[in-house]
Amino acid sequence: MKIRCGDDRLVAPTIMKLQFMKIKEQWFGKPFVITLGALAGFFLIALGVFHNFGEPIALVIIGLGVFALTLWKLEFGIFVAFAELFANSHGHLISTSVGGFSLSLRMVVFLVVMLAWVGLLIFKKTKLSLKDNRLIWFAPLFVAVIIGYTVGFSQNDFRQAFDDGNAYFYLAYLFPILSIEWNNSRLRILLQVFAAAAIWVVILTLGLLYEFTHFPAWMLSRSYTFIRDTRTGELTRMTDSIFRIFLQAQFSPIALTFLLAPWLWLKDFEKKSRFWLVLILSCLVGTILIGLSRSFWVGILLGLVPFIILLIKLLKPGFKKLIGSAGLGASSGLIGAVILVLIILFPLPYRMSSAGELSSLFSSRAGDLGDVAISSRWNLLPEMWQEVVVSPILGSGFGEEVTFKTDDPRARSISPDGTWTTHAFEWGWLDLWLKMGLLGPLAFLWLFYGLLRGLLTQSNRPAWLTVGLVSSLVMLYATHIFSPYLNHPIGLGFILLVVPFLETENKFVLFRLPQGIRLESRPANLSSAQMTNSRLDVGEI
Repeated sequence: MKIRCGDDRLVAPTIMKLQFMKIKEQWFGKPFVITLGALAGFFLIALGVFHNFGEPIALVIIGLGVFALTLWKLEFGIFVAFAELFANSHGHLISTSVGGFSLSLRMVVFLVVMLAWVGLLIFKKTKLSLKDNRLIWFAPLFVAVIIGYTVGFSQNDFRQAFDDGNAYFYLAYLFPILSIEWNNSRLRILLQVFAAAAIWVVILTLGLLYEFTHFPAWMLSRSYTFIRDTRTGELTRMTDSIFRIFLQAQFSPIALTFLLAPWLWLKDFEKKSRFWLVLILSCLVGTILIGLSRSFWVGILLGLVPFIILLIKLLKPGFKKLIGSAGLGASSGLIGAVILVLIILFPLPYRMSSAGELSSLFSSRAGDLGDVAISSRWNLLPEMWQEVVVSPILGSGFGEEVTFKTDDPRARSISPDGTWTTHAFEWGWLDLWLKMGLLGPLAFLWLFYGLLRGLLTQSNRPAWLTVGLVSSLVMLYATHIFSPYLNHPIGLGFILLVVPFLETENKFVLFRLPQGIRLESRPANLSSAQMTNSRLDVGEI
């Protein structure tokens, strides 16, 4: 649609002016701002109570608050759980010792949300249908987890088996998620909560990069201790003045990149919107780059395959649009690298590194296939396989250990000959097989099939959302080859995040048009392709 003025110049139509408001409403509205502010507040509280008497007090207050919030509205408890999960790597931002057991913020949130949900069930304030077809896709995984615990408790150390498999308790969130009626408003809030968590990871990552490249070592000890002891991330000195800033939660910016990037190919997208979208994508890419995770890089490359295929099939951008927006996407990557350079070269208060160091860091990280991390993985592989074949059907249970030779200097400082025994492994798919038997990896593949089937066969959601969710799932499953994410709450949590966007058998989730029109069924004279195209620019969650 174009409007021609009296002087024959073409001006942007009204719908284009609304486009930027649309992306702000979709991703960066009030729920986004509230969530981002809450995450910053929790981080400041964690800094204030770090390793002092305030930790248990903070956990009690937060626990009571989340419990009351969940009783008020069940979905609010799920929002809090997802915000904490995708913003904090291991959930130990605040933790305290209770009888020798480490009670973390993530555990407190889990316990109070589940307790509130049970209370709501008892008093019939909510309900759960066991006939929900989405439960079918999780059933084999539940059985595999039971097998892993049963064998682990019977053969391995009890506490070690519990610690090894406790991430799977996060799957219990499936039941309150299925108890919620996920209308458009709640789905939009869910996406904004996820976006806020991912942006918080960006802020934290780039903030740490600035801090650790602009201050002398004697000023960094408290920050380093906080990040290490809360298990927020890993800060590794790679050159004289540049640290690798790796946070396990950097998964969130990657997934958000896959979700936001398709907007570059939407029609009638004004320049102002593109500018801000490219800037946001650049910050996300910069965060991914400084994490220097080759496992993530492999996952991203494999995730790009369905991204490109679905982009062309669902958005149908046309060759000119396809190439032009691809150029913007590539520009985001370049600008992301420039942002890192600008942070490093910023002169205040001290400039302690150079762009050359950063460049050599990336080139060495990408090209060095013989460093200790890779060599240790290959040393572990045959030892793990030998353990797998001992009990390939039922597995050896959670807590099963494997002994191998490692080149990691931290391990060799404890064991000079490099002999290392552990129950935490980098080879994610073999880890599933070793501990839960053959059903473990098969259950995750079955779940993958079910999620993809729901995302690709149900046509009621916007195309950009389908592209982003499918690509992120492929990236997650591919990353798990080399780094364990499917047996980590972050990976399990993202799978649960997808569930509200799937239909039940007897329900057609409506999507809202800007004009407020609702479509409950497809008109007889409108083809599936036409239906998809009509949603590309105006349909939203």
